[in-house]
Amino acid sequence: MVIPVRDCTLGTLVACLDTTLRRIGGAPTYVLTDNAKTVTVEHIAGIPVRHPQMVAAGRHYGCQVVSCVPYDPESKGGAEATVRIAKADLVPTDANLLPAYDSFAELADACLTWCDAVNTRRHRATGQIPVDRLDIERTTLHVLPAEPLALALGEERVVGSDRTISFNSVRYSTPPGEPHRVR
Repeated sequence: MVIPVRDCTLGTLVACLDTTLRRIGGAPTYVLTDNAKTVTVEHIAGIPVRHPQMVAAGRHYGCQVVSCVPYDPESKGGAEATVRIAKADLVPTDANLLPAYDSFAELADACLTWCDAVNTRRHRATGQIPVDRLDIERTTLHVLPAEPLALALGEERVVGSDRTISFNSVRYSTPPGEPHRVR
C-alpha cells in the first residue's frame, strides 16, 4: 500500500491508517509502524510509550499499534523495501525518466495503479500473488467501524463570535456569516 501525503502529522497518519484498513477490508490484530513521534512519544527502560491518540486509534479500529525496534533494520525491512521500490518507480528522477506529475491527484492515481500492478504479480520469494493471499487473510481481519476516527478527518476549529479561528497560535478570519465549525 502506497499513499502519498503532504505531511507526517498525527491526523495524516491516522487518515492513512483508516484508508489502508478500508482498502484491505478490515483490521489485523496489530499494525507495525516506524518510531515516529506521532506513534511513540518516548521509550522508558526500552519500553515504547505510545502517543495517546494512536492508542485511541488502535482501539477505534480494533487493532494494536506497535512500532519497530529502534535502530533494528530487521524489524522493519519489508516496509523499508516497499518505500525504496515505490520511490524508484513513482518519484520522477533522471534514472527512471518519469515526467513530473501535474497535480497531487495525478500522483495519487499513479500510486493506486502501481499498487494494483505490484499486488497482482507473483511475489519472487513466496511464489504467491499478494491479492490472492489477502483474500485468504481477510477472513481473519476484524470488522472496521462504519466511521473513521474523527482525528482522521482533520482538526476541528470553532469559529468565534468575532469570526476568527485559532490555529497554531495564530488567529485567522473567516468569511462573514453565522458562527460555525471549520475543518
